[in-house]
Amino acid sequence: MDDKKTERTVPAVELGGRTWFLKITHQVLERFSSISGCGLQDFDKMLQRYDMMTLLLWLMIAENRPDITRPMVRGWLQELPVFEAMQLVTQAVGDAVAYSFPDAAEAAAEAEPEAEEADEDPINPDI
Repeated sequence: MDDKKTERTVPAVELGGRTWFLKITHQVLERFSSISGCGLQDFDKMLQRYDMMTLLLWLMIAENRPDITRPMVRGWLQELPVFEAMQLVTQAVGDAVAYSFPDAAEAAAEAEPEAEEADEDPINPDI
């Protein structure tokens, strides 16, 4: 196995009195696609919807615990600020992409400083 793929950071969240590791797996993606009707080509667009984001959170939490229901996870999410829940999903997706495509993740990390050095404001280019 490539050394780059052995380094994996999986986000974790404390919900319902325990720690859950949020890992996107083949089973999670398959169930997400089946329930949401979303193909992988639309995955990023679907995660902009809060209901789809919480669906993915539930599937990651319940992957090895079929007794965990979606309403249970919805209740636990009341413990988190909305932004934190969104950030957790973003981290889990980023982890899956970085793990699956280590060269692309490395290239993106190298390109980041260039974006910060840009003189032009991307929102208001006239500034």
